[in-house]
Formats: sequence, structure tokens, C-alpha cells
Amino acid sequence: MPSVPAVSAARYAPSRRDRAVSFVLAVLTGMFLVFVLVTMSGVVGGGADAGGQLVAINIAPPAAEKAKAKALPKQDEKRETVQTVTPPPPKRLPHVDVPSKNQVEWPPGFIHMSRTDLAKADISKIKPAGGGGSTGAASGGGGSAEGAGEGPGGARVYNAEWYREPTNAELSPYMHAARGGSSGDWAMIICRTVERFHVEDCREVDESPRGSGLARALRQAAWQFLVRPPRVDGKAQVGTWVRIRFDFKAAKREDAAAGAD
Repeated sequence: MPSVPAVSAARYAPSRRDRAVSFVLAVLTGMFLVFVLVTMSGVVGGGADAGGQLVAINIAPPAAEKAKAKALPKQDEKRETVQTVTPPPPKRLPHVDVPSKNQVEWPPGFIHMSRTDLAKADISKIKPAGGGGSTGAASGGGGSAEGAGEGPGGARVYNAEWYREPTNAELSPYMHAARGGSSGDWAMIICRTVERFHVEDCREVDESPRGSGLARALRQAAWQFLVRPPRVDGKAQVGTWVRIRFDFKAAKREDAAAGAD
């Protein structure tokens, strides 16, 4: 690699004149800075030598206003405390009677009986009916009850009371197939009372003489019967079972035979 000649390096070096000018400028700049510093220190120091006094201004409120300001919040706090401690009176709710579900639900057609009625329903106290009754008479009468549990499903059976006794014309069409019907013969059926004094669901119970067919004839003719429903505590018990005993006479049998001819 070729070396740089010394002559070219000396060409680019600053001259003495330039160095002198730079030195003078540097000295002047330093002196200017010192002058500025001295001037500023004089201004600040002069304020300290003036001997002025500092004035403090009290902007706090007077003592009376302070006391009033303290008293007002306390009164407000007391009022708020009284209002908070005193609760409003409780409101009374209206009394509501809740129906109890612990009630006995009686089945349809059930008749509540007292001890007196149960005593009267004792089967052992039933008196045997004697013959020779009047034509078309029903046993018992007045709807009084005899026996309990003799009806279908253990239903109670009352003695029937006629609203209107059956006529010979109503019985005669059903008597031609029966044997007997003379004085002292009788037949007994039980029926369920319905509206308008009628009966339905009649069933044969007993007859005399046995096998005469009188109970069957009475059952077949029962759709025409008019019977008062039994009364319990003054109320008609429609739908209850009644016992109908019919006593025949010779005249009844002769009328039936004449009707059959």
C-alpha cells in the first residue's frame, strides 16, 4: 500500500491566524458568561437585603361559626338516630279462615244415624207380621226403619208408607201366573225410592205360601206403586230402600182372575 506524503498532511492543518481568532472568541464567550452570572446574583441578593416582612392571612372562620357548624351536624345526627330507632307500626293482616281438609266425606246416599236410630234398627226386635191385614196394606207405616244392612250392599231398609195404594186393575195383569192370593197370603219386596213417589230396582224378599209366585207378581207390578220416601229429621230421603209387604184377600184373587179372563 503506498504511503501518504507529509506535504499533503501539512496542507490541510489550520493556519496560525485561524487559531488566534478561535482563541479570542473563546475568551470573549467565557467573559460574557461570567458577566451574566454576576448580574443574576446581584438581582437575587438584592431582594434578600431589602429587609421586607412576610404577612400571614388567617382565612379560618371565627370560633362562634365553628361552634355553630359543629352543633348543626350533631342535631341532624340525633334526628336521624331517632327516626332510625323508631320503626313503623306493623300492619295487621286480615284474618283468613283456611278450610280444614280433615273432614269426613260421606259416600253418596249415606244416612247419618244417631244411637236411638241404631237401637230401633235392631233386627232382633222385629215382630212377625200376622195375617188378615186389610187389602192393599203395607207393613210398618210412617216410614219407620226396621233392620239395618238388609238392602243391596248392606244398605239400610225402611218400612214403606203408601202415597197411594195400588188398585185391583194395576195388580190383576200380574196375578194370573201366581198361585194363592187367598185371605192370609202375603208377599214382600224391597225397592229403591225415586222422584215423584215411584220406586225402582225392586227385588223379591219373601212370600207366603212359599213358591206361590206372589212376590214375583208384586215385583212386576211395583213400577206403578206410589210410596212416600222415608223421612229422617224431617227430610225426605229419596234414593233409600223401602220394604213393601202386601197382604192379599180372597177378593183380590178373584178380581185378578176376572181381569185375566
